[in-house]
Amino acid sequence: MTGELPGIFRQCRAVLLDFDGPVCSVFAGLPAPVVAAWLKQLLQDEGAELPRDVAELDDPLKVLRRTAVFAPELVGKVEAAFIGHEIEAAGCAEITPGVRELLAACAEAGRPVVIVSNNSEPAIERFLDLAELSGQVAGIVGRPIGNPAEMKPHPRSVLRACEMVDVPPGEAVLIGDSDFDMQAAANAGTRSVAYANEPGKAAGLAQAGADAVTDSMREIAEAVRASR
Repeated sequence: MTGELPGIFRQCRAVLLDFDGPVCSVFAGLPAPVVAAWLKQLLQDEGAELPRDVAELDDPLKVLRRTAVFAPELVGKVEAAFIGHEIEAAGCAEITPGVRELLAACAEAGRPVVIVSNNSEPAIERFLDLAELSGQVAGIVGRPIGNPAEMKPHPRSVLRACEMVDVPPGEAVLIGDSDFDMQAAANAGTRSVAYANEPGKAAGLAQAGADAVTDSMREIAEAVRASR
């Protein structure tokens, strides 16, 4: 569906960009399953009995989300520990090929970029500083601390990003690599472009509601330039 990309960007005034995937691989140097294991151990050390499904999770975001359900009194401790691990991971994260070109293309086209992520703002800020990209984004909306239920696919973060740049949701496009991103865009009323960064993801992201799908951030950058 890549032929639809220029048309999508002609109709948008702001670009909302998911972090883990489109901007970098956050847990490239500190694997997500390791962080998830640390968070589960913290829960057990605090006396929580892990439900079977939680014991099997290898995604720290899912561990945090489920903590709010079975041990809400521990969300603060799990959140604080998770942020520390995210900041550490951000120091060795791998930048996504093509994201520099995309940010440059958006700047040339006069379209502000806001990072919209379920990762924490301190971790995002650290990566952007290390990659010397901080000056190329208009804002950052990380996960709502202490309220995992409002992470994507909840529309809160997408709507807040639109408010930051004073652009109506219908004139923004969210670029993401997960079903939650596509659903958050639909819930907020924005367009969506799926970055299918792994084999087999394209069909699922299209089914989740993506307006266009591509496996290349450089292709998205070219579409932004073509839309000027």
